[in-house]
Amino acid sequence: MAAKLDGVTAGDLAAFSRQDCAHPYLFVRGGIIHWIAEERGQVLEHRTTSALDEALHWVALDATHSMAMRWELWQRGRFPADQDSRIGWLAKQVELLGRLDARWAEQFRAGIPAPCPGVRLEDVDTHPLTWLSGRGDPLARHS
Repeated sequence: MAAKLDGVTAGDLAAFSRQDCAHPYLFVRGGIIHWIAEERGQVLEHRTTSALDEALHWVALDATHSMAMRWELWQRGRFPADQDSRIGWLAKQVELLGRLDARWAEQFRAGIPAPCPGVRLEDVDTHPLTWLSGRGDPLARHS
């Protein structure tokens, strides 16, 4: 996954040992994959699955969300101040997920209207994903 996501950091990916500070971690017990996020000893989220693909999907969603939010923040000044900033990070997250699995990207894209009322899919689909002229996009695919 990291090889397909230029610019990914260790902080973007789920860990494989217990973490605090709401950073998710995974462990396997009895053939069941556990995804846990906790902070200050309180479990914020705990999911389980026996399907590796589902667990990888969770990791991909979390990592690409973090990366897309960072990307949007870095290039926010390129667009009008009144533009909904969610459009940029959602567009980037769809693009990043597409690098990993086209099904994950399409599933994420199709689900955007529910948690993001007011964001139109056509705006997400047409949002520019190129970086400022003369600067390399730290999340761009490199040949």
